[in-house]
Amino acid sequence: MVLRIHRGIAAAAAGALLALGLAAAPAVAAPGVDRCGADGRLPRPQDHRFYVQCAAGVATVHACPTGQVFAAVPQVCDTPDRVRPAVATVAGAGPAKLNGLLFGVKNLNATVRIVDAPAGLDGVPITFTTLGGRPLCTAVTDQFGEARCDSPARPTIPLDELLRGYRATYAGIGGIYLTSSATAPVSLF
Repeated sequence: MVLRIHRGIAAAAAGALLALGLAAAPAVAAPGVDRCGADGRLPRPQDHRFYVQCAAGVATVHACPTGQVFAAVPQVCDTPDRVRPAVATVAGAGPAKLNGLLFGVKNLNATVRIVDAPAGLDGVPITFTTLGGRPLCTAVTDQFGEARCDSPARPTIPLDELLRGYRATYAGIGGIYLTSSATAPVSLF
């Protein structure tokens, strides 16, 4: 899919992208979009699976073929191992509450971002498990890199295991983003 965005309507385009569910490739977040004067391609640091094509002052966001990432030099998409090493990610998790044995664990939450970058990774799955490795739920990060979910009601996991805490894990994308995880406490509601 190709999206054309003129400098004067970048803000409106960002809203339209979110409304269409295309938040994974917001053109206004691409570096150089507001100064897209010279023809050429620009990297998109938030997600190397995309790049920005500049032509006659118009910025167009393009996706690399599946499994490839953009190489700023020589401005082409290629396999991650030939472009650069995988990028480290960092996960964070916050406290959750056990709402009695009948209602499960509420407010399991995590944030994932690239190390040394302020923006979170959007559209990536996060798996929530007990510290013993039993699955609780899975959620996908939003445009801020945040994911939230609740475990199913009436969990079959022992109470003492639930109260030890939980782990939020991002599995990474082979060759593009490295895996990361974080733990957080679970307390009685």
